[in-house]
Amino acid sequence: MSTTMAGSMYTGGENLTLTKVLSEKYKERSFKRTIRHGLLDVVDDIIIAWSKEDGCLLTQVTNPPDSKVQILAVSKPPVWDVERIKMNRSGSCVALIGRRGVAVVELPQRSGDPALYDKGKDTVTCRVEYIAERFFSCHPKLEVMTAAWHPGSIDDNHIVILASDNYLRIYNLSSHEIPEQAISVGSSGSGVVNASTLGENAIAFNFGLPSEPVKHVPGNAVSNGVTSPIIDPEDEMKQKCLELKWPIFILHGNGEIYLTITTFSTRRSAPHVVYGPLSMTPACDTNYGVDTCDLLVLQSSPPVVVIATSTGQLHHCIVIDNKLEKNCNETLANGFWTNEMAPVRLHVYETVELEMSLLSTDEGFSTPLLLHADPTTPTRYWVSHEAGVHGVIFSVVDYLQYNDQPDDAAFSDSESQSVVDHVICTRSLAPAAPMPVVGLVANTTHSLYVLLASGKLIQISVPSAFVPNITEPCNGDVDLSVSPLRKIHVQPFEDHIRSTLHRVSSQPLLTSGSVSKVTPNEYMNLLNRVIETLRTNYLQPQLTAKEDIQRRSDILSEQKQRLQSEISNLLSRKRQLTEKAHELAEKYEEANDRQTQLVQRLEKVLNQVSRGLPVLSAGEKNMLQELEAMQKHTIIFTNQLSEIQAKDKWQTSQMEKLQSTEAVKAHASPTVSESQLKALKQALSKESEKLSTLLQRVNQVKRDLQL
Repeated sequence: MSTTMAGSMYTGGENLTLTKVLSEKYKERSFKRTIRHGLLDVVDDIIIAWSKEDGCLLTQVTNPPDSKVQILAVSKPPVWDVERIKMNRSGSCVALIGRRGVAVVELPQRSGDPALYDKGKDTVTCRVEYIAERFFSCHPKLEVMTAAWHPGSIDDNHIVILASDNYLRIYNLSSHEIPEQAISVGSSGSGVVNASTLGENAIAFNFGLPSEPVKHVPGNAVSNGVTSPIIDPEDEMKQKCLELKWPIFILHGNGEIYLTITTFSTRRSAPHVVYGPLSMTPACDTNYGVDTCDLLVLQSSPPVVVIATSTGQLHHCIVIDNKLEKNCNETLANGFWTNEMAPVRLHVYETVELEMSLLSTDEGFSTPLLLHADPTTPTRYWVSHEAGVHGVIFSVVDYLQYNDQPDDAAFSDSESQSVVDHVICTRSLAPAAPMPVVGLVANTTHSLYVLLASGKLIQISVPSAFVPNITEPCNGDVDLSVSPLRKIHVQPFEDHIRSTLHRVSSQPLLTSGSVSKVTPNEYMNLLNRVIETLRTNYLQPQLTAKEDIQRRSDILSEQKQRLQSEISNLLSRKRQLTEKAHELAEKYEEANDRQTQLVQRLEKVLNQVSRGLPVLSAGEKNMLQELEAMQKHTIIFTNQLSEIQAKDKWQTSQMEKLQSTEAVKAHASPTVSESQLKALKQALSKESEKLSTLLQRVNQVKRDLQL
């Protein structure tokens, strides 16, 4: 695959006090070219370096940069050469890694402001423990290939060692002689020398993201990742963290990659299963190189495996889950699962070829590469080697984070080349002595620290990783037709300027060892090369971008003037419309009042017209019928009233006669009993009630008829 080499802006930072101390102690000739050194590390705000001449550690707080440098003396310095140092996450221990063993230095407590070791003493003696010291002393031909702290350790006290006998051993600092786990990752025994000659030895390993057993999907041992397990002090949470399954990718010298799953759970099954070699697609005749030297797993989901070769090639491999069938035959040979049974496979997305040296005579130059992760983003990582430092941005990581995992055919639709920046070059002059990079580390404050063999410590401030836009796969069912006017300005202007400033090569920081007998012609060639790079890849894109920005500014200024004139016209029209609206509102009020008056006059006219009509309306007819009916009832009620009055008159006369008769006969014996008298009274009261009711009805009728 073709690669795009470009760079982001880097600005040099202020050197630390540690640089002066290291420059006095380091000697360039003490570092072998074929060994990948990593003698620098940083955790939080503390930076630590190994001094080979004194056999001690040098530490300094990064802020302020002129803070005090402390010497951490080792109680029992190693007799073998230290090639790498690695601090655990908590910063409590430092692992000294060499070919003949691994030692762990326990760091003292920090206190004060700034926080220094052991209250800021100049020299602090630290306790050291050697891991499997008796085992390595009993096997003189055995060598340590690499070592790393296990990220799944709750107390940060587990270290993993890969030895030349193709065994991956996990040690606990509490019992540093006997490994808790031993995993065979290749052939061992009498054929170790032959295996090393053929490139079949395991040379590097790296951890992927863990998978939760609760959410584990069969056949998906890697991609169910969690970014960082939250460790709770409670036993239940600790147990869950111990049960996390951590995948380890192992790189062999012939380019083959194997996979194994580790866990600290007490319920783990034995023995460990190693899958591999993992299949790599698309197929390649050279198997993507047989001179591999290092491996890095980008902490993304799905993971991305970076394979480095000594010729400067970087293979970006995306981990894809395999579609396993339940009825397939399971075969296990020599502790290795066959290729068909591996839960994952690797898709080589692209191959990046680095420009290792600026010398025209170094076409076949090769040197071991060392890969370093960037703690700020999984999109970027760093490469250090004898000739300098490179920064690589693998932009596809962000695309995979927010999209479903595509198959092999869909990768071509979303293809985007990586961005490579040549940060430091130490091979710019042929007569100059080699100046290998012996330490590189990046921290979370976007600072990159590079340690050279001369003891010079370079601090570089790096920006956040810029990720180019990646074209998503097109859906054939969706109509992507765009208006012709929109096709003119499809790309945003910011992206256009960014693409204009996109460089095909970058000018690194130049540094080298002692220079002897450099001819003026060589200086002139280097100067011409630097000037050409700066002119072609820096000044020319900036001038082009300046012209585009100026042209864009002129267009925008013209558009602004035109828009301002249009705005003034619109404001004047707005004022005219406002005045017209006021006039129309006044006319509307007058018309509304006139309409109200006309409606009232019309109602009066209609009322008079309806009254003057000779024909009765339906309501008047109904009223007439009701009056006639009431008149008939009035006649009836009048006759009844006259009859009642006559009866009343007759009854009154009868009562008078009766009273007179009773008065006459009062002295005689009564002819009417009391009960009869009572009944008569009741009848008369009822008749009087009826009379009163009739009188009320008659009066009501008179009132209704207005008589």
